[in-house]
Amino acid sequence: MLTLGVDLGTTKVAAVLYDPDASGAGRAVSTEHHAALPAAPGHAEQDGEKMYAAVLRLLAELPPRELGRVEAVGLTGQMHSVILWSGGELSPAVTWQDKRASAAGHLDEFRTLSGRPLADGFGAVTLAELARQGELERWRYAASPADWLATRLTGNPAPVTDPTFAASWGIFDSASGGWDLKAAAALGIPPGLLPPVVASGSIVGTTRNVPGIPDGIPVAAPFGDNQASVVGTAVELDRELFLTLGTGAQLSFVISPESAAGWTPPPAVELRPFLDGKLLAVTAPLCGGRAWAWLGGAVNNFLTSLGLESLPEKLLLDRLDALALEVDGESAPVVAPHFLGERHNPAEFGSITGITLENFTLPNLARGLAAGIVRNLGDSFPPEFYRNRERVVGSGNCVRFCGSIRREIERQFDLPLEIRSVREEAAVGAARLAARSVRKAG
Repeated sequence: MLTLGVDLGTTKVAAVLYDPDASGAGRAVSTEHHAALPAAPGHAEQDGEKMYAAVLRLLAELPPRELGRVEAVGLTGQMHSVILWSGGELSPAVTWQDKRASAAGHLDEFRTLSGRPLADGFGAVTLAELARQGELERWRYAASPADWLATRLTGNPAPVTDPTFAASWGIFDSASGGWDLKAAAALGIPPGLLPPVVASGSIVGTTRNVPGIPDGIPVAAPFGDNQASVVGTAVELDRELFLTLGTGAQLSFVISPESAAGWTPPPAVELRPFLDGKLLAVTAPLCGGRAWAWLGGAVNNFLTSLGLESLPEKLLLDRLDALALEVDGESAPVVAPHFLGERHNPAEFGSITGITLENFTLPNLARGLAAGIVRNLGDSFPPEFYRNRERVVGSGNCVRFCGSIRREIERQFDLPLEIRSVREEAAVGAARLAARSVRKAG
């Protein structure tokens, strides 16, 4: 059974052909969508049509014969983000990186009004800020970019969403499985603007006029990229920790509702919906791999300020990684990489402490940053949560290509790190879920 998985990410789009009856993931392609739009300070917006055009370009890169044999389509993508439309008019997608609410001084008020721990970039916060500015009246529909993509592939006029995306907006009621309409009303969000919530993996329609794909192929409800990455890499869900370092960072593990009962997550941790009634405990710092890239950028800024030539980014980052591996870290400065603030505390910024006359060297700084990136993930959870886990499953380019990061992961968790051969993990997870859904329906 051949399935197509598509991941509509923050900076790129990926697509995979997946056959659960064969060797799993087959052809995988990806491309940057270059959809970022010029925006006011604190705003983060993208062009939905450019993202859709990138999806069509990827479909054209897949083998036509195989694409024509797909029996299901699975979708995933960036969480928290929101896009609106009415008739033929489409708004910019406001992404999870948007900080307009806190910039306007409204975030704490929105938290109080809703009674929920909202954060900048959450869909409900974006909609509340747009409502405050009088910018919601013109729109008929609102959805995540991935849910909007589902309407483009199926021709459905109205979107639906699943619990993973609904929860990422910040006003999902897990008890009822729907929206917290009281919180929505308090934030000024019209209830009719919120898409109906369907079960994860539900078939939401069939393909219609999609180049390269026959009409009538089932399309599954988009599934959040965090959860999809776990599905795409997991072998033993209950025995693994899942760590991703891309632009941001995520540490996740699957728990039962019984295990979560009576536990109050710390501010940096969310309990997100998963599959089969289970939950995903997640910490998601805003700065992961981007913090490592920051160090390379800082070094190049120092070089050019001294009148010297900057170094190619990959060469520089590889050298910083090698330098970090040369030191033991006992005397390295302590780096807290909160360079973008954090969802639970936008005012918490980065710091470097423990500097002495001897230890402020580039190898020590690189080692301290690698340790800080991983510590920012691991310290979010009590150690007892890891006791029945047997390995850390790592993904993302910063894990794959950065030896100093890999070393710190094994030291932080005292577990072996395993990097699986799966590429484009979220797209593979979406394809797996779509295959499961079609088989259940059949």
